[in-house]
Amino acid sequence: MTTANGDMSADTGRGFGFLERNPGLVPPLGLLVPLVLLIALITVINPVFLDGRNVFNVFRQIAIFLVLGTGMTIVMAARGIDLSVGSTVALSGCVAGLVLKSGVFGDGPASIIAVIAAIGVGAAVGLVNGFAVTALKVPPLIVTLGTLTAVRGFAYLVMGSDQVRNFPDSFLWIGQGRVWGLPAAGLVALAVVLFGAFLMNKTRFGTYVLAVGGDRSAAIRAGIRVRRYEMGAYIICGALAGLAGAMLVARLNAAQAVLGATMELHAIAVVVLGGTFLFGGYATLLGTFFGAVFLGVAENGLLLMGVPFYWQQIVIGTTLVVAVAIQLYRFRRQGMASG
Repeated sequence: MTTANGDMSADTGRGFGFLERNPGLVPPLGLLVPLVLLIALITVINPVFLDGRNVFNVFRQIAIFLVLGTGMTIVMAARGIDLSVGSTVALSGCVAGLVLKSGVFGDGPASIIAVIAAIGVGAAVGLVNGFAVTALKVPPLIVTLGTLTAVRGFAYLVMGSDQVRNFPDSFLWIGQGRVWGLPAAGLVALAVVLFGAFLMNKTRFGTYVLAVGGDRSAAIRAGIRVRRYEMGAYIICGALAGLAGAMLVARLNAAQAVLGATMELHAIAVVVLGGTFLFGGYATLLGTFFGAVFLGVAENGLLLMGVPFYWQQIVIGTTLVVAVAIQLYRFRRQGMASG
């Protein structure tokens, strides 16, 4: 299967006929009922959930998931995976913080340069991952497991056990600011998702990435430069992890090497929950959006209910395993049906 779904436009169809004409909507819409039930349950237990300030915080948290999830969606569409995004968040965030505290630039220019530097660091990590996967032919799981550790080490190398704090307002805007009362981070994340949807649905890059993920051998026979598109997917994923690092540092107003721990699991979880195939060839950015909302609501609800942090991690891990199990079951059923 070599299709992508990022189209959020409406259709005049009704009922099951509508879903038959738009099969890509089935996975993300499948999250709607559980999401509504989850919101209702959390609200009954703790009405503070719907407080304006809390909703604002939820959207700021979801924004990080969305940016990371968009990059992970593109990589997984090419039948890859990137376990290093959490460490990339840390390294890029530390670099952004050091740029801001260098004193070389004024507050405004420093803020722009810091974000660009964070994205550049992330893209460099993606380039290393892509090179190892495409040129050295090391399995993506092994490559990114290695860079997960190495990049975290680099974060400690540049920052040590210290942290830098108190950044200029021009930089904090990307993590804490508002636009017409809406969180700026959420709007940035939405722009990233729309960019990803356009890339995967309306460009040759997206078409070829999906073709590579669907059947790499067939893509090679068709004359597609497979390595180029696999490399591109990893670079984009890394760059977006760098952006997420800058956004997280701006939200916390602090940069330190421990940032981003377990965020690779969050990124994978929102993508798999949304319905993007682990086996490549199919990607749904709309599904990633709903997956991020679901996970963000769940984490915030657990926090409001006073659930200890370790139980939150257990819930996230269990959710990921269940989502993968469901996807494997559907994949096998489709295989039997086509066979």
